[in-house]
Amino acid sequence: MSRLLQFAGTVLLLLTSPALGQGATPARNDPAKPASKAPAAKPTDGKKAADETKPKMQQVFIVGMDGMVGAGLRHDEMVAVEKEADKFGNNQIIVLKINSGGGSVTEGDKISRTLGRIRDKHRVVAWIEEAISGAAFTAMHCREIYFMRLGTMGSITKFQSTDSGQVSATGRDLEAWIERVAEVAEGADRNGDVGRAMVYSPIVVSYTKDPKTGKVTFYRDGSGEVMLSDDKDNLTFTASTAMDCGYINGVADDEKELFEAMQLTPGTYEVNPVGKKISDNWQKVLERCKEQSISLQQDLQLAGGNDAAAIAKRIKLYKQMQDIWRQAPPVAMGMEGGGMLMPPEAEQLAGDLFEKWQTASDQTKVAIEVIDRCIKELQKQLAASRKRTM
Repeated sequence: MSRLLQFAGTVLLLLTSPALGQGATPARNDPAKPASKAPAAKPTDGKKAADETKPKMQQVFIVGMDGMVGAGLRHDEMVAVEKEADKFGNNQIIVLKINSGGGSVTEGDKISRTLGRIRDKHRVVAWIEEAISGAAFTAMHCREIYFMRLGTMGSITKFQSTDSGQVSATGRDLEAWIERVAEVAEGADRNGDVGRAMVYSPIVVSYTKDPKTGKVTFYRDGSGEVMLSDDKDNLTFTASTAMDCGYINGVADDEKELFEAMQLTPGTYEVNPVGKKISDNWQKVLERCKEQSISLQQDLQLAGGNDAAAIAKRIKLYKQMQDIWRQAPPVAMGMEGGGMLMPPEAEQLAGDLFEKWQTASDQTKVAIEVIDRCIKELQKQLAASRKRTM
């Protein structure tokens, strides 16, 4: 439709050109002046012409998702590769290469919205080495799932915070989560009861496979010929069980096997290096910030005291702390080990802002503000200390 409109607009422009409009006088040749020559045609660039007629290759972006959900496996990298894929138009291929034992439920909500949008434009594939809990929830959004031969996926357990720590969700919270996972599975054209069994072990699933057609029928009890799960543990797939019941699309240990399983025709696609670059760059940031965090916390232990040198040292360390919050929030939150990065005197120096941070929806933004207030308070103390020694 857009091409037709664009073309129609061009015709309209020619028909309403002032040179041919009502009352226009045709130009007359002046015999005293030579007729103007048409500009010489430029030589054809053979290579450019060939490139324009060459069919466009489908782009394949392989994005590594290593580590906890919310740290190594995030929606941020999915959004970044989405933008790159969009540059080539719809129907590109995005492969999420997952190796994760789970993580943040909040991040899982962001991923759910992001993948729901991306899979409406592109072919989104999960390629699994390990996908447990939140990582399995992520993979279930993909309409195609491939396992490595030792791959596993399942045990989508949700935890809730209590005064005594993290415990498995119960009651309405659990019921809502069971149905949420089932909804995601069905949204990707998979059996919802299998998703339910991954969340809650009392839900058991069995299946029967037609020996002639290979069609699989699932049962939410033990009436099928093959028991897929039991009532003791949340369902976790291995490659063989997932393939036998048709819950995944194939098994592949390397890219060649993966592309064959995906039935990609050689010469019609190419692996775009930007996908790997996006994930590699983020992993480098994570590793660098983890090292900085460990060093910073060790230095903080030696920067106590109220003398000018100690105060100046803490100010410097708190500025480094802010940088880690900006560059790698998962590290600053302690998701990668080492504990939360926050000034020891934050509650004392930041007061109400510190309380706001504890319940903030955007903890990164408020954490930076808390640390900034601590820095300003210490700067006042440093100025007063230097003034006393003058």
